[in-house]
Amino acid sequence: MDFLPRLSSFRNETSGTITSYRINQPQIENTERPALVFLHGFNGSSKSWACQFAHFTSQTVIAIDAPGFGESQVVDGGMVAIADEVAAVIASLVTGKAVIIGHSMGGMLAQVLGATHPDICEAIILSCTHKGRAQPAGSPLGAAVLERIQQREVMDDASYGALRAGKMLSGRIDPQIMAFLAAVAGEIRVEGIRCGGFAMHYLDTSAFLDKITAPVAIFTGADDIVVKPDAAAALKAGLPQAHHALLAGVGHAPYCEDAASFNAAIEAFLDAVLAG
Repeated sequence: MDFLPRLSSFRNETSGTITSYRINQPQIENTERPALVFLHGFNGSSKSWACQFAHFTSQTVIAIDAPGFGESQVVDGGMVAIADEVAAVIASLVTGKAVIIGHSMGGMLAQVLGATHPDICEAIILSCTHKGRAQPAGSPLGAAVLERIQQREVMDDASYGALRAGKMLSGRIDPQIMAFLAAVAGEIRVEGIRCGGFAMHYLDTSAFLDKITAPVAIFTGADDIVVKPDAAAALKAGLPQAHHALLAGVGHAPYCEDAASFNAAIEAFLDAVLAG
C-alpha cells in the first residue's frame, strides 16, 4: 500500500452524492495511453489497486470506491444509477475516454458503464466477473450476502478481513497477499455490503452487452473459486468479440496474486486494440 495516492472525493452536483477515489497523474505523461480507471470487487476498495498504481506510473491511474466503500456514499437505483455516478467522476477527472478495468462486482459495473456511457470508454477489461445474479425485482437478498452483513456487524476488522480474504482464494497463498487482501476487506462497511449486494442481486447485463461499442477483454483466473464456470461462460457468450486472457496460477484476486502477469495482460490488450 506504499504506492497508494491519498483519498480524494467528488461531489456530483446533480445528485449530491459524494464518491471517493484515488488518482495518480504523472509529471510527464504518456499521451499515447489513455487514463486507466479501476473498479474494485465486493471484498475490495480503491486500496485494492496498490500494485497497479505502483506499475502504471507514466499514465493517469484512477481507482474509484463503490457506493458504501471507502468514503463513498451509498447510491439507490442499482447498478445503472451507480454507473451514472462513476461516469460523472470519470468525466470530472479525464479529458476524453478512459480504459475501464473492472474486477468482479466492478466488472459488472464496467459492463453497465460501457453500455450506458460509451462516450467515456476507450476500452473495457472485465476481470473475474459475470453478468449478475438476475433475481426478480423486490426479491430479498440472498443468504450469502445476508451472512456477510451479519458477520460484519459482530466481527472486528481483522477477523472479518481474514474471513473474506480466505474465501477468495484456495490452496497455499503467499502470506503477504493474504494480509493485503484481509487489510482491505477489513475496512468494508455494512452499508457497502448492502448496496453492492442489492446491485448485483438484481443485475442481469444480458440486455447491456450488445450496446457496448468499446473493445472488451475478459480476464479469467485459472483457479478462481468465486466465479463459477457456467457464469464465466455466459459472459463470454454474450461478448463474442471479446479478447480472452486466462491467467495461470491465480484465483479471484489476480491483481495482487500475480500483479506482474495481470498488468502485462492489461498492456498486451491495450497494445492490440490501441495500436495506430
